[in-house]
Amino acid sequence: MPKLSIITPVYNCDKYIEDCILSIKQQTNTNFEHIIVDGGSTDSTREIILKYAGTYNMRWISEPDNGMYDAICKGFAMATGDIFAWLNADDMYRPYTVHMVLNLMSNQDIHWLTGFPVIYTENGVMYSASTILPIPFRIFMKMGYPGKGGCGLQQESTFWKRSLWETANGPDIKKYKYAGDFLLWKRFAHYSDIYITDIVLSGFRKHFGQKSEDKVSYNRERGKWNVFHIFLKIFHIPELCSNLYALFGGKRLIRSKNISYTGE
Repeated sequence: MPKLSIITPVYNCDKYIEDCILSIKQQTNTNFEHIIVDGGSTDSTREIILKYAGTYNMRWISEPDNGMYDAICKGFAMATGDIFAWLNADDMYRPYTVHMVLNLMSNQDIHWLTGFPVIYTENGVMYSASTILPIPFRIFMKMGYPGKGGCGLQQESTFWKRSLWETANGPDIKKYKYAGDFLLWKRFAHYSDIYITDIVLSGFRKHFGQKSEDKVSYNRERGKWNVFHIFLKIFHIPELCSNLYALFGGKRLIRSKNISYTGE
């Protein structure tokens, strides 16, 4: 069975980091490693990490970095697993996440997998879920997945094989500050189908002060938005195209495939 490497970048997140750690430590399948990359926190984040050091398969470093994606790439450079993922310090896995991901991705044909996207309140209560729609490849490459808040592919619920990371030059995302995930998905899409499972694997915890709140910087970094792009978003054109493509048998969501978990 493959091994999962989970990277957690963190800086001054003592309010949530313990929930993140426990969600990984308490997995039903322990064939994983957890690498925490701290950017030199000045709150009690490091004390919380130390509390769990040696209690499960976790390693950590603490040193200045050039932002979240630089920290993520440092973590992957240390990784020994066959499958990669990163979980931000304010997010959580479900207790069965590692077990299901490893079972599904034991299939040699699956190089990239994402789960059902959900959003959690600040207290960790799920309050929103959305469906990943089929969407033409060209529209995805321009705009990404349609979805609530303009986000359809949820980073917390996405996993990929080391070989895809290397082929797509994943470490290049370290030069970005905001939209490294979107640009990584675009690169993956050139090389591999994405498999979509109907399982909740993780979720995005929404709270005040997140980097993701800066939509202007995110959209600027992933590519300038012109009036045409704004028009498409306002009038839900990607969703309409998705439905038409699905109806007439056109190319689906960057050559996506659906898969259900049937293991024990």
